[in-house]
Amino acid sequence: MKKPMQTSLAAMLLAGAMLTAGAQDIGAGKKSQELGQKIGSEVMTEVMKEAQSSGKAPTPEAVGKKMIEKMRANLDDMKKAGTEDCAELYGQDSASKCQCVTDKTDYEAIFALMEKQMANPQTQHTDAINALKSQAEENYKACDLDFKVMKDATEKAMKEAMGKKG
Repeated sequence: MKKPMQTSLAAMLLAGAMLTAGAQDIGAGKKSQELGQKIGSEVMTEVMKEAQSSGKAPTPEAVGKKMIEKMRANLDDMKKAGTEDCAELYGQDSASKCQCVTDKTDYEAIFALMEKQMANPQTQHTDAINALKSQAEENYKACDLDFKVMKDATEKAMKEAMGKKG
């Protein structure tokens, strides 16, 4: 493989890893992370095959688009993993409350924000992010779960993930 192509593919793998991390933001638990890794691996395999057959390195936008398409295609699995992770965090006796949160979560809004971030990575999209966080907090409250428990667990997972990368 030509050197510029290898460099571009390495960049695509890095972009894929970052997108997988974005997918994991939807759920910080083990099941969600495993699903995020599976989706990321599938996307990167597809992108590598396409690059080898076309001889052209894919753009980060193309990789991102494929990642979100794959997430949408696996939405039922994502919801199931999120509910299982929630029940793991809050206790199995809270499984119905966790299902409530999953049912109230606007996954399409999350995907739309991810698409906006990929289309314009220089923009912070703070308002949209804050709106999603606020909605998540309302969902947890409506389903009688303490949002702070999930927030703390997510922050801990992110710190651990950053520790592994750093």
